Amino acid sequence: MKNKYGVINETIDEMVTYFSRLYSEHDTNLQGYKAKLFEINVRLDELSRTKNVYSLNTDYRKSVFSPISLEPEENEKEREIKKEIDTLQAERDSLEYKINEETIYLKGIDKRLKNLNSSKTELSTLVMDYGKKEEEIRQKDKEIKEQNEKEIKRQDETKKINLEEAEVKKHLKNILMLSTFDDTYYSTVLDKRIKKVIADNNRKIENVQGYIYSSPGRSKVLLDEIASNQKNMMLVIDDQLTRLNYNFDDEKPLKKMLDEYIIKMKDRHSDIPIEVKIDESMHKPGFDRYIVLNKLLGIFFDNIYKHSKAKKISFTAEEKDGTFLFEIYDNGVGLKANYMNGKEWYSGLNRAKELIYMINGELSLDGSKGTRVKFKFKNE
Repeated sequence: MKNKYGVINETIDEMVTYFSRLYSEHDTNLQGYKAKLFEINVRLDELSRTKNVYSLNTDYRKSVFSPISLEPEENEKEREIKKEIDTLQAERDSLEYKINEETIYLKGIDKRLKNLNSSKTELSTLVMDYGKKEEEIRQKDKEIKEQNEKEIKRQDETKKINLEEAEVKKHLKNILMLSTFDDTYYSTVLDKRIKKVIADNNRKIENVQGYIYSSPGRSKVLLDEIASNQKNMMLVIDDQLTRLNYNFDDEKPLKKMLDEYIIKMKDRHSDIPIEVKIDESMHKPGFDRYIVLNKLLGIFFDNIYKHSKAKKISFTAEEKDGTFLFEIYDNGVGLKANYMNGKEWYSGLNRAKELIYMINGELSLDGSKGTRVKFKFKNE
């Protein structure tokens, strides 16, 4: 293997060869220009003498009828000679410019060649002096390189750990915020739509007790209002129980759960058909993945029915080598390229991202033609 000196020396030799060849080419050009210039000068000298022969500057013809001399006139041959002289003079000027240009260029190349040869001599001297210390320097460089590589590796590992920790903290913060948001939401429902209704009903019951004998009609109206409030409150409670997955059976086989969920969606939204393809041999995932899957289905189907304006939905579920794969497609309005910009932190899609993170899964969304949601996770 060539050492550094050999590489540099070879490079200098290549440059010397290049500039020598370049010098030879331009010197050939220069000699050619000079030869052409010599020929032009000879021709100009010949033409100048010939022109004098044909010149009429000293020929003053006199009219037989007039003593006044006539102005000299150029004959055709003289005009041709003059035209050729002008052309040759222009060509001579061009050649003189090129000769001057090539001369300057050759001086520059010659200077480079001298510098290269001088550099080669200096390099040889430097290498001879350096030879004794080369091994020591090489060893030192090796130690420094190893230390730098170790430091870079340590910094990369530290950076990676810090990024992972920051990412984990970010997800944990989001999960905590979503949990707090849900607690606040359910507390608000309990306070405003259940506790307040119960308090109003209690006041109406007290009024009924006062009107039951004196105003039976008034009492009946109040009792009807109480009954209506109670019925509405039961609907609110049922809705909250559904949101909390109160009736979710985690012992149910996965395919049965998916079939029942799709049937429920078809019943609620009979105007939007759903094409279904569910793998018959899917195993039941662990409890945490089973719960997350149920929540994800709720988020994605809820988004379709609320926002997509879709006319058709397809749902696919399969298991390959211990990995569960799901795809939900609707032919609705799709998603904008920057669909997450301006999205509330508590939105369904943000919730889906955190749910996928909790089970170490992967999520992808394509909203270019309709909306295609793909997510997967391993059965760990």
